[in-house]
Amino acid sequence: MKKYEMPVVEIVDEVSEGVYLASGDCYTVNAVITQTPQMGRGDYRIQVVGAHNASDGHHSGAQVLTLSFNQPVTYVSSGGSLAGGDGTSAISISYGYHNNAQDNVGLGDVVVQADSGLAITGAQLSCNYDCGQH
Repeated sequence: MKKYEMPVVEIVDEVSEGVYLASGDCYTVNAVITQTPQMGRGDYRIQVVGAHNASDGHHSGAQVLTLSFNQPVTYVSSGGSLAGGDGTSAISISYGYHNNAQDNVGLGDVVVQADSGLAITGAQLSCNYDCGQH
């Protein structure tokens, strides 16, 4: 059983709407809104980057990204598959990347539609602790 660690939130002032969260899991994740709606385009683009920091050396073969927002969003696209939450203020996206114990993972853009003023209020990347190869 894993030891529970209290979640920590750190606001990153150097980037617009940046949120970095460490949840006690083996991944850390950074999610930043990089494009906002302009000239009739109604979507937001969010760049997501994770780091797998498995101190016990385990690998991962599947991940679930959960992004929380200050308002409901409509999922448009990503490099993964929507797992839930469309139309709510928290969406979950499934990915199938193989990560070694200390790998970085670029999850690319997550695209959502929302009213103006969208902000990321939380980001978490979970691990399945099984790469399926060992």
